[in-house]
Amino acid sequence: MADTATKPRTCPAGESVVSFADKDPFGFYEKLRESGSPTWDEQAKAWLVHDFAQCVAAERDESRFANAYVFADPIVKEIKGGGANITLSRDEEHVKLRRFHFRLLSAANVESYRQNHVQPVLSTVLARLEGRDRAELGAEYAALIPARVICSLLGMPIDDDGMVKEILTCNNAIVDFIASGYRDLDLRDKALKASHRLNEMLLPYIKARRDNPADDFISRVWRDAPEFGIALDEEAALGICRELFFAGSDTTVHGIANVLFLALDDASVTAQVTRAPDEVLPALVEESLRLMNVVQFRHRFCLEDTQIGDVAIKKGEMIILLHAAANRDPGQFACPSQVDLARPEPQSHLAFARGTRSCVGSALARMEMREATAQIFARFPRLRLDGEAERPYFRGLYMRSMGPLHVRLT
Repeated sequence: MADTATKPRTCPAGESVVSFADKDPFGFYEKLRESGSPTWDEQAKAWLVHDFAQCVAAERDESRFANAYVFADPIVKEIKGGGANITLSRDEEHVKLRRFHFRLLSAANVESYRQNHVQPVLSTVLARLEGRDRAELGAEYAALIPARVICSLLGMPIDDDGMVKEILTCNNAIVDFIASGYRDLDLRDKALKASHRLNEMLLPYIKARRDNPADDFISRVWRDAPEFGIALDEEAALGICRELFFAGSDTTVHGIANVLFLALDDASVTAQVTRAPDEVLPALVEESLRLMNVVQFRHRFCLEDTQIGDVAIKKGEMIILLHAAANRDPGQFACPSQVDLARPEPQSHLAFARGTRSCVGSALARMEMREATAQIFARFPRLRLDGEAERPYFRGLYMRSMGPLHVRLT
């Protein structure tokens, strides 16, 4: 790798994409934009790609820019769950797994999940807020929903608070390791321990459903995955379920928190959500995904000497697709830092990525974000931010959301 001095452009002195934990990164992103994309980040040892079109092109070209797991060693694969895990797969195996996941998460199925899984979870969580004047919606609402929904879909109990908390803790340990660019050995050890614990939670259900199927995701894995040419054994089934367990939990917690913040932060938006949630929430969800972008960036490795924009990228170098910056690219979006509920093509953002690695669970996540927001406003129509409590700020690093969300309920 060339010395920093030979790089055509670098991050401002002392700044890096990894140095903005719990701090607003958007000023930094704008500095990057002024100098052009991509930009060398010495601390992250990677090229930051923050131009919208460049991100899309790189993400769609796996022949040059490989998913980070292509070079994963056995420990990283073990952390991700191994088996038939969609993020670890490539080529024809990946195509088969995507087809299976798209059936599992089809529009018709997602509507069924809304009625039979999401709404019961929301009723359970909302009941805990009844009779109260104040709440913190990050910890006491958003964080309690997605893991319970996934547990319900997998045929696991939804009322075990300790288990739900442990699921989120384990997933956070894995996220922290990913955020390090898969490089921090201490975080790797913690992520491996967390992965083993998640396996311990899931395996009893996977074994039970193999011989005694029910109406849940695990049973559908055993029943339907072979139809798509996926060779199934216990390890393969665990890999599929582990990724559902992971991707369906943490990201949607942040997503719900962000759309709630946008719904509450502007009185005019709050009024619209209260008056006509079915009309307003689809657009508000998309704007929250674009403006906040739960997953701030994604890693790729260059498979050959190539070029992005005016910069030569060497084989083996890492690029970081900085979606959170690209989603505010003024060349792509008018008034990019503003909420626009009438924005043309509202789903054109990169929150769920592009190409063959785009999120197969995006329809489920969107639905949960809409339902969680609609239901709490329906239950508490005078819901508002608590002006006497701490102001929300943009927390996290790799995955982010606004919080704490202190509110008045009545």
